[in-house]
Amino acid sequence: MPTIETLTERAEAVTPETSGSDVFARFEREPDTLVIPVVDGDRPVGLIERNAFLLKIAGAFGHALYAGRPVVHVMDNEPAVVEAGVGIDAFCDILLQGGPGALMRGFIVTRNGKYHGVGTAVSLLQAVNERQRLQNIELSDTRTQALAAARAKSQFLAIMSHELRTPMNGVLAVAELLRRQPLNVQAQAHVATIVESSETLLRILQDALDLSRAEAGELELNAEPTPLRALMDDVEAMWAPRASQDNVTLMVSYEGDTELAAMIDAIRVKQVFNNL
Repeated sequence: MPTIETLTERAEAVTPETSGSDVFARFEREPDTLVIPVVDGDRPVGLIERNAFLLKIAGAFGHALYAGRPVVHVMDNEPAVVEAGVGIDAFCDILLQGGPGALMRGFIVTRNGKYHGVGTAVSLLQAVNERQRLQNIELSDTRTQALAAARAKSQFLAIMSHELRTPMNGVLAVAELLRRQPLNVQAQAHVATIVESSETLLRILQDALDLSRAEAGELELNAEPTPLRALMDDVEAMWAPRASQDNVTLMVSYEGDTELAAMIDAIRVKQVFNNL
């Protein structure tokens, strides 16, 4: 995680005894300097923010009041101070708790409690913006890879479904022919089992293929007017045998107009219920 160290500026500090006129002259010489730290020995004691200082100097009697006096009278004596090893995100959270003014005043960076440099709102925003840009690129790459994997999975399942569906359709065709033959009861039961098992397998294959297409964003829906009561009757018929087998009571009730219809893809809705 990026730390404050990465955006620290090694600004030359002034002492508490430095005069306001010296600070004013320095701001004039260094138009890009936004903050000047005030350090006593190696301990930071204040921060002079360019705009706030110039506003005081430009005010009524400002030059007379502050130019010849030590900067302790115009500095921010409670600036934000942060260790160089603190994460940028964590420091942003701390600054935001202090309101927007805390961010605009800049901050002092220390290492083991000693003055190390300064940071500004500009450098902080640049760092946050750059990190957000990199995260967006990473998310975009991850999404692209996920979509590619989903499409590859969909293609694989489509091939496997085709390879399995072809012989399974052959089995179903033979089973249907057997159904038309004069068979005894036991043989008819065996044929019915073959047909039911084959149809179940084909449905499982289709569901797996549709799910893969949905994950890849390639599943097409075919919405058409569907009577909701008829849809629920179909779902009930599909689940009733399972409920009975597991000794579960299945209850379906209707409210409102029994002829009510909705624009939905009934096949996909049934797939959802079938895969619960």
